[in-house]
Amino acid sequence: MVRRLLGVCLLGWAMVSAAEPLRLAVASNFVTTVQELTQAFSETTGHAVLISSGSTGQLYAQIKQGAPHDVFLAADLKRPQWLVDEGLAVGLEVYAIGTLQLYVREAPEGGCETWLSSQSEGFLAVANPALAPYGHAAQAFLQNQGHWSRWQERLVMGENIAQASHFVASGAAAAGLLAAATVRLMPPVQGSCQWTLPPQSHPPIEQAVVTLKRSQNPEAVAAFRRFLRSKPALEIIRAHGYRSGALDA
Repeated sequence: MVRRLLGVCLLGWAMVSAAEPLRLAVASNFVTTVQELTQAFSETTGHAVLISSGSTGQLYAQIKQGAPHDVFLAADLKRPQWLVDEGLAVGLEVYAIGTLQLYVREAPEGGCETWLSSQSEGFLAVANPALAPYGHAAQAFLQNQGHWSRWQERLVMGENIAQASHFVASGAAAAGLLAAATVRLMPPVQGSCQWTLPPQSHPPIEQAVVTLKRSQNPEAVAAFRRFLRSKPALEIIRAHGYRSGALDA
């Protein structure tokens, strides 16, 4: 009898240990945030999590090609909506609204707000507008504010917002139009400055989440989507420089 019970216990342990981890496809701007979120999620639920990151455009292409993700945390609303329209995903919700900031390594006398209109030399880092929503918002801001002709030939484009931030941190670019969540991770530079762009100066950066229909891990997915709505999760999201999205409702 003891042996039989031991066998049942070992079988149960094996089934738990062999459970598939939750696979998240996460836009690069949200990686550090999701790392903190998933640590709390795993401690609370016991579910293991694997994170794949990249630009929203790259991740969308991977999903279209059959990448085995369970949940897609994008940096825009458009591509998750495409996946829903294409019959590949369900449960679209806006989980955060991104904030765009200008970060300058050496602040001008007039302050960060004057840098774009006063500099005739140097490079400005942005994420690729074709792939990254933060890059699209940066391009729209430059065009809306009349800065595009001044900077168009002096843009350094990263594949995603993390690479654009690296260009600024390394000194390859004098400044960058970056996510507030990545600016807060920049190494301290004496004399640097940052300026939060007015929300009305560029399209809103609505970051949406969807569940992929091909997911074979419904229990973990449901638990994570519930957790993403929780007060502790929303507090983490706000602490990383985002405004809360529809998940507040």
